[in-house]
Amino acid sequence: MGIDRPDEDDAPTPVTEHPRNRGLVDPSIGSDEARTEWAEALPEFRATWHDHVRRYPRAERARPAAQDDGSWHGDGVLELNPQENAEVSSGCERIREVGETTIVPAMLSIQAEDSGRHLIGFEHRFKEADRLKEKVADQVRSKAGLTPARALEMVPDAVRFTLQYPDESYAAGVRRDVSRLEARGFIQVERRGTWTSGQYKGINSRWEEPQSGLLFEVQFHTSISFEAKQLTHKAYERIRAKTEPDPELPELEAFQGRICAMIPVPPGATHIEDYSRKKHDGRRD
Repeated sequence: MGIDRPDEDDAPTPVTEHPRNRGLVDPSIGSDEARTEWAEALPEFRATWHDHVRRYPRAERARPAAQDDGSWHGDGVLELNPQENAEVSSGCERIREVGETTIVPAMLSIQAEDSGRHLIGFEHRFKEADRLKEKVADQVRSKAGLTPARALEMVPDAVRFTLQYPDESYAAGVRRDVSRLEARGFIQVERRGTWTSGQYKGINSRWEEPQSGLLFEVQFHTSISFEAKQLTHKAYERIRAKTEPDPELPELEAFQGRICAMIPVPPGATHIEDYSRKKHDGRRD
């Protein structure tokens, strides 16, 4: 399962948020020592990234746009003809409708069951329509016979959430929230922990809303692992875009690795087993 992180340029969605959904990091979460070390290292990490961008400048990505004929043009060769664009636009509206009426209320209800952790980055719960169209256009271009509607159905994080826990209750909290999601009828598709990774730490899971078949993502983080993910997001985007060896790549990986090495691993986090619906169903057959 790939790790898709929230796009930093996704537009905020107006909502009435629970106070615990505001802000990037709750400084009361996590050990005092780890938080202090992390806070002391942040200025250097930010300066390192600023220097990297200065030495490896990149052209700003053009904003996608709908054309007068109803077609859509994204970055580079990505495009949708008028019929494809209309089809994907309709699908995006359906995603938002299912998300707002079914998935979001369930996630807020789950949040309310435990005051010790909260949803964070809630304003980015829907991926922007243009970002979805970019993913669809890329998939249709690279896979013969794939329709835009099917490509849109395959996007795993059109709706996405992040739950943030104190380190000491992380493992138990994740297990409880997985059970809460299942109790509300959502079908777990995949779960993968990366707490032993040298590039990204956390747990990512994918779920299906059974009535619509819509996929959505739930990430499980601590305050430091979430902030590290935000800090390395642009480096991650650059790494993902590389298609051949590049002098920049080792620096990007080293930058992510240095940050990742400072993230404390919560007790019991590595004991949370991965899950795959395909493998699970295969064992039952």
